[in-house]
Amino acid sequence: MKAKELIELLQQLDPETLILVDGYEGDYDTVSSTAEIDVCGPFETNWWDGKYRSCPKDELLRIKSFVIRR
Repeated sequence: MKAKELIELLQQLDPETLILVDGYEGDYDTVSSTAEIDVCGPFETNWWDGKYRSCPKDELLRIKSFVIRR
């Protein structure tokens, strides 16, 4: 998902809508923080691991991203 897609979705919501993320083991949780980070990927991983990894600033193939943390 790109920022423009997320913005379009969020603009359709009532401004008082609660935003949730997946809980650690199940159910849902509130957002605890957000951050802009550089990642590398996608990589082939186990289904329980993310497909992207943190990436150093000097990596040429880094992808600027925005993470929503639980």
